[in-house]
Amino acid sequence: MGKFDSKVLGIDVGGQNIKAGWVRRGKISNFRRIPINPRNVISEILKTISEYKPSPETIIGVDIPGFVSSGKVYNCPNLPTIKEINIQELLKKETGCPVYVLNDANACILGEALYGAGRGYSVVVGFTLGTGVGGALVVNGKIWAGARGYASEFGHHTIDPTGPICHCGKRGCLESYIGAYALMSRYKSLSGEDITVEELFKRASRNEPHALKVVNEFGFYLGIGIRNIIAILDPDLVVLAGGISKSGNLIIQSLQRNKPFVHLFPEEIEIKIAELGDQAGPVGAATWAWMEHN
Repeated sequence: MGKFDSKVLGIDVGGQNIKAGWVRRGKISNFRRIPINPRNVISEILKTISEYKPSPETIIGVDIPGFVSSGKVYNCPNLPTIKEINIQELLKKETGCPVYVLNDANACILGEALYGAGRGYSVVVGFTLGTGVGGALVVNGKIWAGARGYASEFGHHTIDPTGPICHCGKRGCLESYIGAYALMSRYKSLSGEDITVEELFKRASRNEPHALKVVNEFGFYLGIGIRNIIAILDPDLVVLAGGISKSGNLIIQSLQRNKPFVHLFPEEIEIKIAELGDQAGPVGAATWAWMEHN
């Protein structure tokens, strides 16, 4: 990876916000969290980049929540206006800078593997829990993205073929049970009330019955997803990242309560909450861009 002595601009594009900052050796400066209009994503990315005033030599790493291969985004379930667009080439042309685009979960978990909860582990699997559910596999400090760049879409493996329709169009994906939109919908079906996921977990911490039921179901389905991935990949560590992971202890407790239903996890495989929070995506995107450029 080289010395990583230069500052690289990391841009993490989410369903509701862009998180960005200058990254050097895994440390981030001038970090910003910017609400965006998801229907104008390209212009929002360009606006964010311009605010950092990059030079033509500035390396830029951008992560997108979708299926990404060689800089082209083929499907972006939670940003529906992005489909079959080579965002990498478009951003290079518009900015005049070297730009590298990757999947958002890959960026987040790479950041955690190198600089966060996964430091010191060889094989790190990660789930990103938020508006959607993503995944990534980092082996010896490098993303394993598969033959075409689509590997580790853990949120879109089917856990029930008769289940609800996912935003990706399939039925019974893990995301359709534990994505933020699924949790809010489930709570409303029980209580008749619209609340945020943050509020849902707060109410569960106070043992509010409907919230506790939804969080318990969340742990059950997440446990199934984790156990499936462990069985396939046999990692050293599983990292839980993304906005929902900020509810840390409640998530771990919900998994522990549901272990009997999904079989016990092998004791030697650790499950940790991510450490870098909102900075994981920009840090990982910038680090990956540095690797690709050098």
